[in-house]
Amino acid sequence: MLGTITTTKTDAVTVHTYTAPESGWRASSHLIELPGQLVLVDTPLLPALTGELLAYAADLGKPIARLYVSHAHPDHYAGISLINAPAYALAPVRQTVNEFGAAHLQGAYLMTGHPDIETSSPHIGFAVEAGEEIIDGVRFSFEPVSHAEAGDQLTIGLPDDAILIAQDVVFNGVHAFLGEKKFDAWIEALDALEARPYEVVLPGHGLPGDRGLYAATRAYLTVARDAVGAADGPADLNRRLISAYPNHTGTAMQPVQNYFLFA
Repeated sequence: MLGTITTTKTDAVTVHTYTAPESGWRASSHLIELPGQLVLVDTPLLPALTGELLAYAADLGKPIARLYVSHAHPDHYAGISLINAPAYALAPVRQTVNEFGAAHLQGAYLMTGHPDIETSSPHIGFAVEAGEEIIDGVRFSFEPVSHAEAGDQLTIGLPDDAILIAQDVVFNGVHAFLGEKKFDAWIEALDALEARPYEVVLPGHGLPGDRGLYAATRAYLTVARDAVGAADGPADLNRRLISAYPNHTGTAMQPVQNYFLFA
């Protein structure tokens, strides 16, 4: 398997986290295993990686009943057309993916060395609103975050299990995507999430972790803000970030990031 599976288990649910290899930007998708079904959060960037995730899901012996897309970045929605389940997202994310998803996905492939991958038009059918819902006997909390790593982002909490699927508000050992340059708002979002009573934190890039990921992501953003302000171009920014965090993965995302920062 190219990706990595990490399992988080409580009495009520098991969350199977698929973390993509470097070619998939170390993005994480999460299969929430409920008593009679699976709920999928995000899909990998590359079709082959989505195939791995679906093969793993098939072995669990339960159908994928819903797909939630956390935000409108290609590495989190590229596999929508391969998932045989209704797709949900925040209303502005749904609109962006439905209108521009195919073009954004094609651009991401071109910039990161995958020009031969054919892109279809991704479609999200349903909008999700903030609040709680019981799915297959398990309580879900849908919590939007604005102006952090992405303009609009959905986090999904399992309050009775103390698990938060924070997605790209939190990174674990992976270079964060800085294209929005909303450093202050992003740090405020981290502070708000940290105030909630979740003990297990599942990031959008990298392996599952705990509450320490909030401080780690804040520290990275502080360094990255200074690096973006001081860098004289893409190569210099890459050098500064890699020098500060030599053991981080996720450098495959940097061409896309630098397009937004220096275009």
